[in-house]
Amino acid sequence: MGVNILCIDDIETNIFTIESVLQSYKEVSYNIFTALSAYEGLEILIKHKIDLILLDVMMPEIDGFETAKMIKSNKRTRNIPIIFITAKKDDATIERCYEVGGRDYITKPFNSVELLKRVALHLRLKEKEKLLTNEKEYVQNVLDLQDNMIVVTDGSQVKKVNKSILDFFNKKTFFEIQKSIGCICTTFEDEDDFFNLNIINDDEIWVEKVLRDLKNKKDVIVKIKDYLNVSHIFTIKAVKFYEYYILNLTDITAISNQSKEFEYGANYDSLTQIYNRKAFERLLNKKINEYKYTENKFIFIMLDIDFFKKVNDTYGHQVGDEVLKQLVNVVKHHIRDDDIFARIGGEEFVLILDINIEKGFTVINHLRKFIENEEFNIVKNITCSFGITEYKKYDTIDTMMKRADNALYEAKGTGRNKVCQEL
Repeated sequence: MGVNILCIDDIETNIFTIESVLQSYKEVSYNIFTALSAYEGLEILIKHKIDLILLDVMMPEIDGFETAKMIKSNKRTRNIPIIFITAKKDDATIERCYEVGGRDYITKPFNSVELLKRVALHLRLKEKEKLLTNEKEYVQNVLDLQDNMIVVTDGSQVKKVNKSILDFFNKKTFFEIQKSIGCICTTFEDEDDFFNLNIINDDEIWVEKVLRDLKNKKDVIVKIKDYLNVSHIFTIKAVKFYEYYILNLTDITAISNQSKEFEYGANYDSLTQIYNRKAFERLLNKKINEYKYTENKFIFIMLDIDFFKKVNDTYGHQVGDEVLKQLVNVVKHHIRDDDIFARIGGEEFVLILDINIEKGFTVINHLRKFIENEEFNIVKNITCSFGITEYKKYDTIDTMMKRADNALYEAKGTGRNKVCQEL
């Protein structure tokens, strides 16, 4: 097919000379289009695919500089390389050639070898630019195929993003992202347990901190709000590529929520929504270990609903479940938020309070009376029996539970609705 070159010059002898030189070149087949004015040249550009333009500076009506500006202002023709041909050699003319978009200039009278070499050079450069543009488009298409959000940044500004980023922030172009966000790090919500700018030192680049955490096998997790103001949780992976950083953000919101649900289910009783036996044992072990360093006193209480079997037998298990839930609400209303309250069996509950046995005995007696005076739906009134003990050095869960259970057995055996203790 050859290479299409447009030569615009108002002097026919100049055009003839240029055409003769280019057609004498045997290594490449040049197809020469000629125009005696800017208007003719622009018409040819509309009709034909031109690879390079040789443009005279001094022409009537519209000179070469204005012609170049029109060519560069059109999306279809702006990337065609322009080589100016001028008889002027002053600095102002040369500077003007580059200002209006020229790639190069050749002075008249021109040397044939120079003309051929300049034309060949800029055609090669154009081909390399085309390859680079294609490669950029290829890379962008690969990025856009990713469901994850991809960001290229220098640490302060975003330099490239994929379509997932545009969709997440409801933007149409990269420039909108660059204008509205600037740095992706500014979108990280300031919350505990999440990576955010408040944990970065003043002299530190935030993404270098990300790389260091990843190197130390530490997960980097951020929370970002989308255009609907809905928070999403992402893990970040990052690599350094020359002076840039490439970030891969994976949305784990659903996984995180599911994990929280599993964690909740593993630690809380499904009926009463307080700690279950597994969580109680873990928290009691933690209290025992803390005592080694703090020696802060705490007590352990077991409580049991009196005659609960009769409630189930008389009113059914659904009513019994409602009694359990109402009892839990009564107890929670009369203990502190940091006290440990758990259900370890059907109608059996445990409490851990950070007080000594003397004060604990008084507190639990008050709680017993609150329960006794509470009006429950359908069953009206219930009572509870309590067994309490205080932690002793070298106690284990089993030894504490045994003493509290003995005290509860005593409360049950001596009339119920009472508090007994075993030291």
